Amino acid sequence: MTSDAETAPSSSALGGRLLTLTVGPPAAGGTFVARHEGRVVFVRGTTPGETVTARLLEDPEERANARFWRAEALDVLEAGPDRAPSVWEEAGIDGVGGAEWAHIALPAQRRIATEVMQELLRRAGVTSFPIEQVQVEPAPHDAEGLAWRTRVRYAVDADGRVGMRGWRSHEVRPVGADPLSAQAIRDLQLGEWTAPEGTEAIDAVAPSAGPASVVLIGRELDPSAVVIPETWGDADVSVRTGRGLVPLRGDGLVHERLGERMFAVSATGFWQSHRRAAELLSEVVESTLRAPHGGSAWDLYGGVGVFSAVAARQVGDDGSVVSVEGNRRASQIAAENLEDLPQVSTATADVTDWVRARRGGVDTVVLDPPRSGAGTELMDLLAAAVRQRIVYVSCEPSTLARDLAAIEKKGWHIADLRAFDLFPHTHHIESVAVLERVSA
Repeated sequence: MTSDAETAPSSSALGGRLLTLTVGPPAAGGTFVARHEGRVVFVRGTTPGETVTARLLEDPEERANARFWRAEALDVLEAGPDRAPSVWEEAGIDGVGGAEWAHIALPAQRRIATEVMQELLRRAGVTSFPIEQVQVEPAPHDAEGLAWRTRVRYAVDADGRVGMRGWRSHEVRPVGADPLSAQAIRDLQLGEWTAPEGTEAIDAVAPSAGPASVVLIGRELDPSAVVIPETWGDADVSVRTGRGLVPLRGDGLVHERLGERMFAVSATGFWQSHRRAAELLSEVVESTLRAPHGGSAWDLYGGVGVFSAVAARQVGDDGSVVSVEGNRRASQIAAENLEDLPQVSTATADVTDWVRARRGGVDTVVLDPPRSGAGTELMDLLAAAVRQRIVYVSCEPSTLARDLAAIEKKGWHIADLRAFDLFPHTHHIESVAVLERVSA
C-alpha cells in the first residue's frame, strides 16, 4: 500500500515530489518496483520489502499520463532483510551512478540478479532450458566484490573536476574512495586532480601486465597542455582528441596476460572489466565450444582475439578460425596478437553483413556482442549456417533472452546457460549460453 508524503522543497538539484512507497520485486536496470495509486514507480536505492520515502525524478504534473515514474529513495522507514552498510557512500542519494546496489548484501545481490534474469527469460518465451536452473554465480575468489574494476571511465566537468556522473544525471560527482576500482587505479588519485581545459572524460586502466594507463579524452584537447602529475607514477598516458589517439608516454596500448598468452589492447579498447572475467569466460568457452579438430570456427565480435585463441587450440593446425570485428583498430590488434596461429584469420566488418555474405557453413561459433545483442536476423543466419554448436557470451540478459527465443524457433535448443556476477554492486550480469541443434 502506498501513500503520498507531504510535498516538500527540493533537497537537491534533482528534487521533486516526495512519496512514501512500499517496495516490491526487482526490475531490469537495477531499480525496484513500487506502486502509487496504481502507477508503477521504479525506485533506486532500496531493496525488496522496504518502506521508503522516495523523491520523484520527474515532475508528476508533466508526466501525468506516463505509464511509470522514476524515484530515488531518500529515507528508509522500514529496512528490508537484504540491506547492508553501503560499500560506497558516494553511490548513495544523489551519488555516482556506478554502484546502484552498493547498499545490498552481496549474496542478496546475486539472488536478486537471478530473479531478474529468470523473469527476462520467461517473458521472452524461452522454453528449451529449465529456467529455474539459471543461477548467478560469483567470480572465483571474489568474496567481497571490491577492487575488481580494471577499466573505469571518469567524467570531467567544465571546471576540470574529475568524478562520475550521477544516476540519470549529467552532474559530475565526487567518487571518494572508489572501492570498486582496482588499487592501481585508485593510486592515480584522479578524483583529487584538476584536468586541463578541454578534457571531457578520462579512461583509467589497470592491466594484468605492465603499468596502469590514463587516457584524457576531449575533442579539442591540446596534448601539449597536459602536465603529467607525480601521483601517476609510471603510468602510460595518452590523449584522445577528435583527430585520434596521441601517446604522451607509452605506445597507446596496454597488455593483458591470459594463461601463457599475452594480448595487446588499445588503451581505450574493450577488455573485460572484472579482473578475473577474461580468465573465467575463456575457461567456460573452452569447455563448451568443442570445435572439432581440423574443423572450422567463427569468433564473432572477436575483439582482440581472446576466444579466437581458444578456438584455434581446438581446431588445431589443420582447422580454420575467422575472427570478425567491426572496430578496425581492434581487428588489426587481433591479427597481431594471433600472428603465431596460422589457422586464424581476421576480418573487419559488420558481423551480420559478414555472416549474410558467407557461402557454406561452419562447425562452431562463439559470439560476444555488445549490450544490444546479436539481434534476430543474425541469430536466424547462424541457425542456418552453424552445423554443431554456438556459444553466446552476453553482458545484457534482456537482449540475450530475446536472441535465445529467436533461435529456439529455428530448431535449436539451449544445452547450458550459466550466469556470473562479474559486476558486483551493480545490476549487470554476464552469461554464457550453449546452443545446439535439436536432434531430428
